[in-house]
Amino acid sequence: MTTLEATIYSLRRSWRGTRTFIFTGAFAALVICGFFAPVPQGLAHRIGIGAIFALWSLFFGVKAKERFARQERSAVREGRDELELGLLLVLAVHAGVQMTGGLSSHFYPAVFVLVAFLVVYTRQWVSFTLVAATIGIEFALVVNHGAATDITHALVHAVFIALFSLINFIFTRSEVTRIRLHAADKIAQAREQIEDDARAFRLTAAVNAGTVSREDEAERLQRCTVTEVRRAMYHHINLLKRTLKLHSCMLFWLDDKRTGLKLIECVSDSEDIDRRLYSVKEGILGGIWQSRQPLALKELRPGYPGITYYQSGGCVTDFLGVPILEGAAARGILCGDRKDGTPFSDDERQIFAQSVESILQNVSNERVFVQLQKAKSEQSKLLRASETLSQALTEKDCMEAALDAASEIAPFDLAAVATMGDKRNQVIRLARGENADALTGEKVSNVSGLVASAVKTRHFLPYRGAFEAGQQIVYNRKLQPAFEKMKSLLVLPLVFGDAVLGTLTIASQKPGVYTDEVRTTLQVMINQLGTTLQNATMVRQLEELATTDGLTGLPNHRSFQDELSRQIAQSLRFNSETSIILCDVDKFKGVNDTYGHPVGDMVLKALGDTLRRIVVRDTDMPARYGGEEFIIVCGGTGTEGAVQLAERLRQDLEGQVFRTDKGELRCTISMGVATFPAHSQSKEDLIERADLALYAAKEGGRNQVRVWNRGMRK
Repeated sequence: MTTLEATIYSLRRSWRGTRTFIFTGAFAALVICGFFAPVPQGLAHRIGIGAIFALWSLFFGVKAKERFARQERSAVREGRDELELGLLLVLAVHAGVQMTGGLSSHFYPAVFVLVAFLVVYTRQWVSFTLVAATIGIEFALVVNHGAATDITHALVHAVFIALFSLINFIFTRSEVTRIRLHAADKIAQAREQIEDDARAFRLTAAVNAGTVSREDEAERLQRCTVTEVRRAMYHHINLLKRTLKLHSCMLFWLDDKRTGLKLIECVSDSEDIDRRLYSVKEGILGGIWQSRQPLALKELRPGYPGITYYQSGGCVTDFLGVPILEGAAARGILCGDRKDGTPFSDDERQIFAQSVESILQNVSNERVFVQLQKAKSEQSKLLRASETLSQALTEKDCMEAALDAASEIAPFDLAAVATMGDKRNQVIRLARGENADALTGEKVSNVSGLVASAVKTRHFLPYRGAFEAGQQIVYNRKLQPAFEKMKSLLVLPLVFGDAVLGTLTIASQKPGVYTDEVRTTLQVMINQLGTTLQNATMVRQLEELATTDGLTGLPNHRSFQDELSRQIAQSLRFNSETSIILCDVDKFKGVNDTYGHPVGDMVLKALGDTLRRIVVRDTDMPARYGGEEFIIVCGGTGTEGAVQLAERLRQDLEGQVFRTDKGELRCTISMGVATFPAHSQSKEDLIERADLALYAAKEGGRNQVRVWNRGMRK
């Protein structure tokens, strides 16, 4: 795109965005100048007014189409469209007022109506802008043409405009808020009714406040199941009413709190049904409930007091009620009545009894379906957890996978995995959630606290996952503030065989989150985690055996070779130096012969500890070369730096005293230094020349550092 084309494109965009404001500005100027005033007008003036309103119609139509088009637009763009439409309407009404007599026109109340409309249907900032524009235009007219009476009119109008705007704003927004709250309350009541019915039908346990928001699938299942049960119940009682020609047929069910009977389904010719909660000792329903036996009544007098489910007493003549029994437990009552004096026959009583069995069977089937769906859901979670754990190769991967799996099974706000450091301590290796940083890396005692008790008993704690931060210490008092907001907590020991490997601790700010069902699922996952964690630990130990010297804990000869190859490659790539220091304990054979091999091992361990303490750079690596020989790879270090490091090491070991059964022992070391590429062009030659330098140090009197030179020979 050329500069000219870009300029034209930019101008076109600017024109499209501002043309309506330009028109409204020109229109406002005409209104303020009195262009629409009812004065003797010529033909040209009338044509001008007609042209202006034609343009107004065009702009208004375009903006209205844009505003109500079903397109995704930003809030700013939509607000601007509302402002432009509002200004066009305000100016049109002011022009109409001016044409019909000015501020004292009988048409002026249209301004109040328009302001009330705009306040309701535009954004808050847009409505305030339009109100200000309406009042501003009026005062501009007064300043331009007004007299004292016009100023009075303008002030009165401004007050009324402000009042209309404020009243409509307050009442409309209040009504909108009321409608929203009412709708939210209706939704909450419907959900609560579904949950109550689910508990009443024993389709689920008490709904867990901590898990409902996280388990939308479970909520949908519950809603669908309750709907299916209610549909089947309605089908039964509707069929009974039609087949047996009943006045009313009703199904009462024990509420979830077991305090009374509530009307679950009803098909009746009467509008006088009382849908309150009925006591199990009240009227005919109470008699059936207490006796657990069917009851048939006939030739009842009008207003019989035992019929309590009609608000005005009802006028039934015959009644039949059958208890709904599940084993020895009563669940509800199915009842029907008539007003025509026809008593219930034995066959009809049998039909009622069969309907009760069918209703119970339907509830039982749905209950089994829910349990199967729950089992399927839990198995799916465990399968995903198992797949995640099976892919973990390191201990850290295992812990990450464990927290991922736990978050899917049970919601938590804080979780931590700790592993055994020794018999008396655990180390928190990984934590997630609120205050996780305060826990990670902390060493905690196995002596006191919930975690310590869980390790000792090898059982989850606390009971039912209930937690009170003021009374129960999780790890110790130092870390207790991390759990102050928690209402639910679960500590699960990680067990492999007879050994406790550590603990998984999860906590939530919501009470009652960790139910028996959740704990059972978590326990299955924890059992696999223990095995996976033990396998990862064994893999790490095997890797350490392959790369670490068992006596000193330093990298072994194989690790040294790999590191030296890597450092030489780095030197070639970045044109830098790599030095090695080959160390040998002086007269070590004499130490073993005189003091014994255990003392010799003690000396080697001490040298290994000294190397770890002195060689601290990430680019340097000490290793055991073999026997009493050690070697240090110094990445990015020249000969001078390597010699300085070797001298510090030599002096440190020279000052150490080893106490043995045969008295004090002092040891020294000799060291040889060689540098790549100054002294050698290959790894093999570099090691050989460091060995020559070491030999020279030995021959030169021991306890010294020598650098390779060309005159060295064995």
